[in-house]
Amino acid sequence: MVHESYRHEHDKGLMAELRWLRKIRTFWQTDLNRAIVDLADPQPGERGLDVGAGMGAATVLAARRGAHVVAVEPGGTMRLVARVRRLFNRSRQRITVEPGVAEDLPVAGRSTEVLWAGNAMHHWVDHGAAFAEFARVLAPGGRLVLVDEDYDDPTHPDHGEFAGHEAELTPVDVEAIAVAMVTLGLDAAGTHEMVAGVPAKVVRATKPD
Repeated sequence: MVHESYRHEHDKGLMAELRWLRKIRTFWQTDLNRAIVDLADPQPGERGLDVGAGMGAATVLAARRGAHVVAVEPGGTMRLVARVRRLFNRSRQRITVEPGVAEDLPVAGRSTEVLWAGNAMHHWVDHGAAFAEFARVLAPGGRLVLVDEDYDDPTHPDHGEFAGHEAELTPVDVEAIAVAMVTLGLDAAGTHEMVAGVPAKVVRATKPD
């Protein structure tokens, strides 16, 4: 069950679902998805968690590497696409698609060895609750990588179209996020760097053994 209180109005309702569906060609697979999976570096046999998995682009890539991946996505249309996609994937036995939000993940504590999210941080309503969930589900020695494109950077090719989009979503301050994760017992750092050729906000963290 997806808790609607953990979703922005921008992300709710039929219009939101149609908006995502219209972008299926854009979201199906991107250089950013590939780069995020490279950064997370899921290994064969590892238990992975794709938070805000969308249509499952990164999930599929990680499963092909041999990881067992739970794709968590609040949007019904996106989940449907991900589930259909899974059926036609050779790695489908290593993929599970579940409804859920970052603030209330449908997986057991200490069940995840590698967690990642792409262009999802600005959709999370309660960052504190989300990070507490990450600390809960990560196994000792587990790691996470969170990446949001930085549309507010004037060098981003889509700066003119998307700059200021966080006004209706959640601001992403990677330094503050890293501090919040440290208070939860994670070793974390937030950076601004280029990912897949575009400026991005990146958070990396590990859970001590």
